[in-house]
Amino acid sequence: MRIFDFHVHPGYDFHNDELGYEITPEIFVSGLREHGVSGCSGSVIHKGDTMHEVGDYAEILPRANREAYAFSQCYPELYTPGIHIHPAHPELSCAEIEHYADNGVRLVGELVPYLMGWRDYSDPTLWEILRVAERRGMVLSFHPNKRPLDMEPLFAALPTMPIVVAHLDGYGLYEFEIEMMRKYENVYADISAHGAEREGMLEDAVRRVGAERILYGSDYPGYSPKPFIDYVMRAKLTDAEREAILHKNAERLLGV
Repeated sequence: MRIFDFHVHPGYDFHNDELGYEITPEIFVSGLREHGVSGCSGSVIHKGDTMHEVGDYAEILPRANREAYAFSQCYPELYTPGIHIHPAHPELSCAEIEHYADNGVRLVGELVPYLMGWRDYSDPTLWEILRVAERRGMVLSFHPNKRPLDMEPLFAALPTMPIVVAHLDGYGLYEFEIEMMRKYENVYADISAHGAEREGMLEDAVRRVGAERILYGSDYPGYSPKPFIDYVMRAKLTDAEREAILHKNAERLLGV
């Protein structure tokens, strides 16, 4: 069965000191293929690019996006790039969206605001930036925050944009995410990182919102793909539901 990991981060180097080696592009790719992953998507995040002054992201943001796009050109059969935006830099962000949309990029994110000096999803400037991506038929992936009421205005502001909330059950927000998926047809969730920790949760999510709203992801290389694949494989699902979660939903959203 094909496996598409919706949530990865090329260039992720937060654990290099613990590992004792650098996760090179070759190691990144071989680690995915070792577990049968034949497609993936996500943004580039480097530890050294986090926790800067907001003004620094005028340089960091386009550099990370260039790296993601270049990586996709090296591994076009494997990797679908995701780009960063920043509400403190609206003109730059809109220009990045237009440029990469013109070059076939379909994904914004995963955005991780707390690492990049902003936190509020209820910011109208952010919505205006993302409306450019919405008009270009792009998909948004973002890391949830601990204040769920900050997130709902975003869903309402972008009614035709598919929005994938990362980490089903992250921060204990499982019930909130399910509620939002039931309320907003454009909201999805991936199971990466904190999304595969409770037995029976995936079956419950499928029963309540449908398998077509759940995506397999791992947050690789921060996490191994294996436990998340195993979680989907051992869940009490039909073959069609398993296929939808493991690859079909992501491929449909991203036009892969």
